[in-house]
Amino acid sequence: MDNDQTGGANLCRFDIIRAEQDRMESIMENMTISRAAAACGGTVVGSGEDLLLRNIVIDSRAVEKGDLFIAYRGERVDGHDYMDAAFSRGAACCLAERIPETLSSQGAVILVPDVQLASEKIAAAYRSQFDSFIIGITGSVGKTTAKEMISAVVEQKFCTLKTEGNLNNRIGIPMMLSRLGGEHQVAVIEMGISEFGEMSILADMVRPSMAVFTNIGHAHLEFLHDLDGVLRAKSEMLDYLPETAPVVVNGDDVKLRNMVCRQRKIMVGFGEHCEIRALDVSADADCTRCVICSGLRRIPVVIPAIGRHTVYAALSAAAVGMLLGLSDEQIIAGIAAFRNVDRRGGVSRHGAVTLLDDGYNANPDSVRSSIDSLMLLPGRRHICMLGDMLELGEESEEMHRSIGEYAEKKGADLVVTSGPLSAFTAKGAGERGIHFETRQELIDALSKLLCPGDCILVKASKSSHFETVAAAVRNLKLPDLRPVVLLDLDDTILDFKKAEARALSRTLTSLKIPHDDATCERYNVINLSYWERLERGEISRAQVLVGRFEQLLSELGQPAALAGEVRDRYERFLSEGHFFVEGAPELLEILQEHYRLFLVSNGTASVQAGRLASAGIAPTFEKIFISEKMGAEKPSALFFERCFAEIPDFRRENCIIIGDSLTSDILGGIRAGIRTCWFNLRHRPAREEIRPDYTVSSLSEIPALLRNIFAKS
Repeated sequence: MDNDQTGGANLCRFDIIRAEQDRMESIMENMTISRAAAACGGTVVGSGEDLLLRNIVIDSRAVEKGDLFIAYRGERVDGHDYMDAAFSRGAACCLAERIPETLSSQGAVILVPDVQLASEKIAAAYRSQFDSFIIGITGSVGKTTAKEMISAVVEQKFCTLKTEGNLNNRIGIPMMLSRLGGEHQVAVIEMGISEFGEMSILADMVRPSMAVFTNIGHAHLEFLHDLDGVLRAKSEMLDYLPETAPVVVNGDDVKLRNMVCRQRKIMVGFGEHCEIRALDVSADADCTRCVICSGLRRIPVVIPAIGRHTVYAALSAAAVGMLLGLSDEQIIAGIAAFRNVDRRGGVSRHGAVTLLDDGYNANPDSVRSSIDSLMLLPGRRHICMLGDMLELGEESEEMHRSIGEYAEKKGADLVVTSGPLSAFTAKGAGERGIHFETRQELIDALSKLLCPGDCILVKASKSSHFETVAAAVRNLKLPDLRPVVLLDLDDTILDFKKAEARALSRTLTSLKIPHDDATCERYNVINLSYWERLERGEISRAQVLVGRFEQLLSELGQPAALAGEVRDRYERFLSEGHFFVEGAPELLEILQEHYRLFLVSNGTASVQAGRLASAGIAPTFEKIFISEKMGAEKPSALFFERCFAEIPDFRRENCIIIGDSLTSDILGGIRAGIRTCWFNLRHRPAREEIRPDYTVSSLSEIPALLRNIFAKS
């Protein structure tokens, strides 16, 4: 009698699901319970095999009618214990490794030996039904920004599916693929890994039509060992792409630039070797402007975010847009439409601190993910400011405690909390936990808690109103005590000799003055002698700019009266392009996160401005000091004193100058009383009377050197 009644109730429940699924828009097309079981080799227990499944979900609290609930076994929570809850919320089926003895519902269960492998097989089978153009995005950092930017562009022309939140791994990607429908012409899928072999599993499910690589950085080295390992692990995706598939890579990343693949590799970046480049980069308080160039195609864009990483994302998005046939106007509109999801992982710098504002909502999984993101940010300390996570049920206290334990394990320096439940988070963090009863008490203590160089995560459930904490962090005024690095430009960051040779050749050619390689070599000697005389105070800047050409013209048998015209053309040609010293873009990318960067140059202001705009590196520097505007030259102490006066919170003991010239950069630094580092790329002999504190022969040596120098600063 009881069995008959239960069975009748069960059939009635499935009838309800059938009726409601007729009205649901997001249903896994042609994927019934029986087909899902066949795809993964599982056995169906219970009735309703012909029901269409809706989406794949792993959180019983997120289940909606018709979903396939995956009963994952986590470190602390076993999804099998929540199968009843999933059925009560309308799950059509559960994918499980066992049927709990306590299970009271009689819904359909697909039994498998391993739910992880089974969910991947179901996702792969489902994806194979569609011919949607799928863009797979990977990299060490910047994947989410690239995903959002690319999606914003592609959406201008195509119906697009994109990865939601952090659903970018073996658990999340099956969930995302289950949302794929016939209406989606394009899907943008973020693919994150931490171990060898994982990318092969993801790519086998996703089967991308093209790939985007953001960069190869120092992430997951515990498992991937080194940068070569990171590249090898992420490039597993390429084995699953057709030979005709385009592969968009960050061409300024050394590993990606040298990566060999059978597909067509398209490099984007700032370097001249890149097929799609960013020129004329400038930044305002809340946006970045640049011109994206591809051959003769020039697309001026405004990126509604700041940071060099957003330019790379825009370049990748433009590359994808071009490949998919979008117009310039559509690419411009898409990049302008880019938004970091409100208070979901937006990283921004405010004075002396870096803020990761991820306070839109919170649950244990998302908080752990945000803590992971925080720990990837370079900074003196990493501080978690966490509020209550709501709607967690009976295990709420333990879940909050586990977050504190996780933050402490990951290396967070402080775990600062407010809210009745988050008190358990602070306790879980042990000695690193600090709890405040109210948000206002926490806000009032910020000036004592935070130090310059800190990276702060702010995260809580939306109703905890931690947006007030984030706002207080943004408005906090702290002295910026990060070390100050003064960088020379010519032959330190930009290869002046290459630019000079090109500019001189173009100038003489335009004036029909015969010349050869020896002409350029002779000019180098003349030019150097004039600048050295300027540094010794023997001649003026005006005499340098014209006199060097007067002497060259005289030696070439040309009228000295041409010197003014030669100077004007030379400076114009010199300002129109650039060559990077090897490793310079990578160096700037690393240093800008750890140090305050300032440019110090003896060049002509108009020329240097043009070269900086061409290279797109001006936003990297807090300020740019050009001798022509400062009214003094390196190595004079006056030049440096005027620079120091414009650097807030400046301390000589916290400063170093790095440059290639002993007589300009190093002697100037010595006279100014700051540390000096000689960049001796060409292994020139030292001079007894000018002794730098440090010497390097490649830019790659500088990050480790600075870490050692300023370790106790």
